[in-house]
Amino acid sequence: MQTIPLKLMISTLLVLFSQNLLAEIENHPSPIDPLLTSSTRAPEQPASSQTAESSEPRFYPRPMGPAFESGDERLNCRQLDQQLASLESDTYSAKPGFYEDPYAGASIFVGAVWAPGALAYLGYSGAAEYYEQDRVSEAQNRIEALRRMKARLRCYEY
Repeated sequence: MQTIPLKLMISTLLVLFSQNLLAEIENHPSPIDPLLTSSTRAPEQPASSQTAESSEPRFYPRPMGPAFESGDERLNCRQLDQQLASLESDTYSAKPGFYEDPYAGASIFVGAVWAPGALAYLGYSGAAEYYEQDRVSEAQNRIEALRRMKARLRCYEY
């Protein structure tokens, strides 16, 4: 009689975690999205020069160069400073690390003692961490591009 609630709990947890993971994947833009690749490509690099491996999905974050956009050359020093200030908050992450995450510890405990399906949270947490690092690295690449533009305009000299 005890196996029915246990099976029900495992299946419920798996459904909840899989729905959250699918929603997270759908909300994150695909790395082969044409708008994303066109905004991160340097303006002097033609679209046909990209290799076949760059069109494949990235399983591990790869280092990217600074992300220049089409209107950057018209910005002055003050506008660059404003964009840098607005992008700085995008580099912060509210997701705790693995050892600081109380849900990770709880899922390991519950998965080891009662319901192995609770371990599915660890996969969800890893996927969320990957997307969080991807978001932060995009903001850092954009900040680096704006800093280079400031250096070209000699904004640091007063």
